[in-house]
Amino acid sequence: MPRANHEDVPRRFEIHTRDHHTAVSIWEGLYGELDAALPRGFEWRAHAVDFGPVLFVQDHTSDAIYLDAQLDAPLLVMPLRGSGRAAVGRDSATLGHGGGPAIFSAHGRSNVRYDSAMDVITVRFDRGYLCSQLESITGEVVRADFQFQLSLDSRAGSGSYVERLCRFMAAEINAGTDIDHPQVFAGLTESLSRALLMGQPHNLAHLLERPTPPSSRTVLRRVEEYVDAHAAGPISAIDLAAVAGTSARSVEAAFRAHRGTSLGTFLRDRRLVRAQRALLAEPHLAVLHVARAAGFARREVFESAYVRAFGERPEETRRRGLLAAGTAPGEAEPSRCAAPSTAIEPATLAARMALLSAREREVCEAVARGLLNKQIAEALGITERTVKEHRARVMAKLGARSAVELGILLQKARG
Repeated sequence: MPRANHEDVPRRFEIHTRDHHTAVSIWEGLYGELDAALPRGFEWRAHAVDFGPVLFVQDHTSDAIYLDAQLDAPLLVMPLRGSGRAAVGRDSATLGHGGGPAIFSAHGRSNVRYDSAMDVITVRFDRGYLCSQLESITGEVVRADFQFQLSLDSRAGSGSYVERLCRFMAAEINAGTDIDHPQVFAGLTESLSRALLMGQPHNLAHLLERPTPPSSRTVLRRVEEYVDAHAAGPISAIDLAAVAGTSARSVEAAFRAHRGTSLGTFLRDRRLVRAQRALLAEPHLAVLHVARAAGFARREVFESAYVRAFGERPEETRRRGLLAAGTAPGEAEPSRCAAPSTAIEPATLAARMALLSAREREVCEAVARGLLNKQIAEALGITERTVKEHRARVMAKLGARSAVELGILLQKARG
């Protein structure tokens, strides 16, 4: 007996039976518990493609039948020939001959009556699949079951698209084409699911009225800028979701899709890279100071993560930085106040410039041009408070004590 979403079921299969018990058993395996009234001489033929989250079946029944079911998943029923009636509780809909398709929800008792021989397209949607599709459209976490309006208007809009797409898929299945190729069928079923979610009234349709969530690329940019600007402090998934303007789940999905890693791993790696750059550019800083500036509260946790990432202890990186700066480990450190910040070596300045994030570089350029904080905020589309935070970090990283020194350092860095 075929069973949707079962690993032993072939992706394409055919059904042909005249036996009442066999027909009911197969229907229950595909759609859920049901009772059936089938006439003598009943015959059922079906061609189906099972794609896991979506089961597409083209049915032919030889006579009038009545089915009463407790469905375990949303079900679209679209008549191609013949007429009938569908009902869920007090809600009813005409099938064929002036009526259109019906979409049954996975709750309560549902029944369908075919008045005569019928050709019908039946599409079974996995509830989790529909939830994931709505989440990808809205950026919202969906936990409730769908409750669709029973009657689907196929005369215009998304309903018309649903009907045309179903007819196309049925024709391709009958023609024996490669419609069941994973990529082809995945694209078709995604289009069908989204058209249904966006065009058919249901209890979660209010989520579609909210502002369109940012693209995953925008999410990445916002999160990465925020992490660069606040790496020294605690950063939570809730903070990043608020910054990105979407859900924490969507932020995580964006990083896995485009960075190939989890958000937590990205955050840790970003902090470690910043720490490595600081140890090389400012080797006279204590390792604990660098660890805390990178967002690590405990030195042992920082050192363990650092060794796993770079294959050497932070102290070894620090020694390399001292040697590159011309100071042997253990020598007296030069006074930071002995000379103006603009007297630093080009190599040291280049290393410090590398510590700046993209946003900090923009602020640095603007400050060097003599713009006020308010002007910078308007130009970059950020708040004046954020400008002040970026400006303070730029001054600290480059060792500048004024906007004038910052301008000199920037000019020197450009060569």
